[in-house]
Amino acid sequence: MSETGSPERIHKLKALLDQCEGVILDFDGLIADSEPFHYRAYNEVFERYGHTIDPEEYWVEFTSKGKGIQGEIERYNLKLDVKPEEMRQQKFEIYSRFCQNGDIKLFPEAKQFIQKLNGRFKVAIASGSWAHDIRAILKNENADSLIQTILGKDPPRPEKPSPDIFLEAAQELGLPSAKCVVVEDALKGLTAAREAGMACIIVRNRLNQNIEFTDADIILESLSEFLTPLDSR
Repeated sequence: MSETGSPERIHKLKALLDQCEGVILDFDGLIADSEPFHYRAYNEVFERYGHTIDPEEYWVEFTSKGKGIQGEIERYNLKLDVKPEEMRQQKFEIYSRFCQNGDIKLFPEAKQFIQKLNGRFKVAIASGSWAHDIRAILKNENADSLIQTILGKDPPRPEKPSPDIFLEAAQELGLPSAKCVVVEDALKGLTAAREAGMACIIVRNRLNQNIEFTDADIILESLSEFLTPLDSR
């Protein structure tokens, strides 16, 4: 039986948060309902070259594991007359249009969640997306003042599952790794948090229901499960 929402789960979450001074958030699939738009952008690029990405496979291979374009090419032994880096650039341009046009929305609990975090912790976003895309989504949702520390794909650094972005986020917050907790929805983020020496809370969404997060400190069913513990001092 799942202990989600149980007093034991809430107690464990409170205890973990009481040990921390900083919270480092993923963005796509956690704060913003953006993963379907990443899929649409990647798929549009691949379809230009005669291949369609299976959406169910995408959620695992691209989103959670972080295998990306090169992984898709290798899995299907695709012979494409284009370099992966050129495909990535095409994807960035398509996805950025979604961000700028206001197509991508925050999850319903996201604003309240971040507001409650700000009352207790130093907060940063550490994402594999471009910072300008993250800021565009937040601005379109009237949430651009909620988080000042945003780390994205720029400047270039090793991407998750490398711990680099989480370590840099902790440095930006002026905190040691041991005083930070990561909130994620993907295996690559969980691995990166572990490598950075940080606790990691996984939040389920409609796309990661069948993924095992064995090494997570806590697995929650939604952001709303945070709200009561965050009210406790």
